[in-house]
Amino acid sequence: MTGMMLYFALGLMVLTVLSNRYWRRQLVVTRIAMSKLKEKVDDVTKEVADVASDYAQLAHHHAEMEKRVQKAEIDMQAAILELDQKKSSAMQRYFVFDRNEPRPGRFWEVAVRCHPTGVSLSDQRGYRGWTGIRRYLLIADGDREARERVAARYPRKAGFEIVEVAGCRLNGLTVNRISELSTFRKPGKPEEDGAAARPQRRATSAQS
Repeated sequence: MTGMMLYFALGLMVLTVLSNRYWRRQLVVTRIAMSKLKEKVDDVTKEVADVASDYAQLAHHHAEMEKRVQKAEIDMQAAILELDQKKSSAMQRYFVFDRNEPRPGRFWEVAVRCHPTGVSLSDQRGYRGWTGIRRYLLIADGDREARERVAARYPRKAGFEIVEVAGCRLNGLTVNRISELSTFRKPGKPEEDGAAARPQRRATSAQS
């Protein structure tokens, strides 16, 4: 009877050891599976965060595009109204003062009136008048230069009067200052001195 009890206790101990090892292996396998599942969950969470970030950016861009579209529609309506107003308004004619020599400066608008009454025929000789006011466009460094140039071509003694000198009000009509290396600028002092020195050297060589 005692031997049976000993065999039974030994078998139970062996069974307990085997069961403990089995469940430990199962616990390790479960931990590995849980770690892999956690990695997958982390990857999915990261992908979801990336998708959410992309969606937020797209939503922001979409809102910006809607604002731009609304602003473009408003600008288009304003441009259409301005075009209709300009079509219905009286046409303003401009005359180009000169077009031969490029100049540095900005565009100016000079209004000139012609009233030859009280002017002698000798003063009017060589000048062609007009009725009303003409607006001339020219390029100058300032309003004083623009006034002087127009007054030199259309003097007061011939019946012309400068009514207004103002910056050009035509949209988009601007001019940049010509750079120092431009071929349209007059040569500076060093170039003039050099040009004056070269003929002297030629003259001395000819004399020798």
